[in-house]
Formats: sequence, structure tokens, C-alpha cells
Amino acid sequence: MNETINTLMTRQSVRSFKDTQIEEGDLKTILEAGLKASTAMNRQSWHFTVVQNRDLLDTISQAVAQVMRNTEVPSLVERASQKSFSCFHHAPTVIFLSSDKTIYSLADCANAAQNMCVAATALSLGSCYVASFAQAFSIAEGKKLLGSFNLPEGYEPVFSVALGYTEGSLPPAKTREWKVSYIR
Repeated sequence: MNETINTLMTRQSVRSFKDTQIEEGDLKTILEAGLKASTAMNRQSWHFTVVQNRDLLDTISQAVAQVMRNTEVPSLVERASQKSFSCFHHAPTVIFLSSDKTIYSLADCANAAQNMCVAATALSLGSCYVASFAQAFSIAEGKKLLGSFNLPEGYEPVFSVALGYTEGSLPPAKTREWKVSYIR
């Protein structure tokens, strides 16, 4: 099978990472892959923020947990109440993708995140596409954290990619439903 097709077909979300930080060269390659993503009218309506600061990642996760506990949705409350909760699965590196909130910016950011995940797989790194963190910024404590991101005016984080070396073996890949219609 073609190497590119194989990488696409074998990519999985990783939810268990080693503490070891990823190599700088791999990080640069992953960022470059994100920058090469398709974007509407080549606007590149994104801003990437690389966070390797464990304290900041843990603080964001704690804010997410607080929001989840307040939902009163039993499964979310249970998950957020676990001592080991981390919305980033304890990854040592997280790339946040921020949108300028223009009409196609979410799609631009999503394309970049997917490219990053595929690049991570090609480099034998684990990745997990995460959006749940965004709820942390809906509470006062979380809004204060946005200052750490040094974002350009008008941008807000919408997606993230957790990156690291996979801890343990991956579970079997989940099957996908064939939801395809043809009009010929």
C-alpha cells in the first residue's frame, strides 16, 4: 500500500503518553505540516500556540474538570472527578489552534489539526485531536489563562493536538461505518 495512504489508514487517537518531551525537529515538522493544510482562499486564518509547560496544561485541565463537574451529566462528572483527569491525556506537548472567527476559519484550523495528527503518525508519535479544552475558557479562571497564549487580537483557541510518545500499546482500531451515497 502507498505509504501516505497507509499513514492515513493507521492513524489513531492516543490517550496515554510517556512523560518524555518530543524532539524539536519532530515538533517543527508537525507545525510545518499544519501550515501546509488547505485553507479557504489561502487566508491561513489560524494561530498556533505550542505549550510544553506542564503547569499551564494542568491548570487548563483543572478548569475543564470544573466545567464538566458543573454540567450534572453523570458521565462527565465521573470523568472530571478522577484524580488523574487530564483533557490532554498528560501529553507533554499540546499545540493549540486558534481561529480568527472568520467564516472559514474553523475549517482552516480543523484541516491544520488533521495534518498535524497525520504527520505525528508518520513520525511514530502519538496524537489526539482535542476540542473539549475550549470549555475551560467559559469560566473566569479559564479566561485568565488566555493571557498566557499571547494571541493576536480577535483570535480564540478552538482545537488542540496533544502530542507525545505513546505509552503502552494502542487498542485495536475502531471500525468505521460506511456512510457513503453515490449520485451518478
